[in-house]
Amino acid sequence: MPSRRAALLMPLLAAGLFLLPAIRPAAAGSAQSPEGFINGLASEAINTLSTTSTPAAEREQRFRAMLDANFDMPRISRFVLGRYWLSASDEDKQEFQKLFEQYVVRAYSTRFSEYSGQTVKVTGSRAEGQDDAVVSSQILQPSGAPPVRVDWVVKKNGSDYRITDVSVEGVSMVLTQKQEFAAVIERNGGGVAGLNKAIQDKLGTTATAQQ
Repeated sequence: MPSRRAALLMPLLAAGLFLLPAIRPAAAGSAQSPEGFINGLASEAINTLSTTSTPAAEREQRFRAMLDANFDMPRISRFVLGRYWLSASDEDKQEFQKLFEQYVVRAYSTRFSEYSGQTVKVTGSRAEGQDDAVVSSQILQPSGAPPVRVDWVVKKNGSDYRITDVSVEGVSMVLTQKQEFAAVIERNGGGVAGLNKAIQDKLGTTATAQQ
């Protein structure tokens, strides 16, 4: 199980990455190395977390733009469904990919204002196969608390990079999501259609609560 500190930072990492201004994705994605990509993207993202005056709709729009620009969402979607992806219909797969993006945007955009003052220090990287790399970093706390170790799994995409996972103190965010969705699927009939319905209900409940 992740430590309480790691659990608190998971929303920070997911939220912070998507809060860059809309003009940044192309510049960030064209970095010459995985380390440069993560350093530029994460550092500027963390710096925006103290901006609490951004309207919710605009914040969600920024999240969505950053997801599409900096994360390999199709690959992540397939991974978090695991074996259920193979048995799902094309319609259910397409619906899940749309709902999963909405779920991530909604879940993390509401939490970003809880964090401020953190900075990212990239400490190195290692190759994982021909196109993948793991970039190691630390989240430094303004309070002087011990830094949190964060590993970013980055895949080369032509001349650009895409993030496929983030691990906080050894806990994979994508694997954690996969396990949570598998439990939901089993509780809802063993199919992706049941998961889609559960996500729709969650999004609808959240939307109603925020109105």
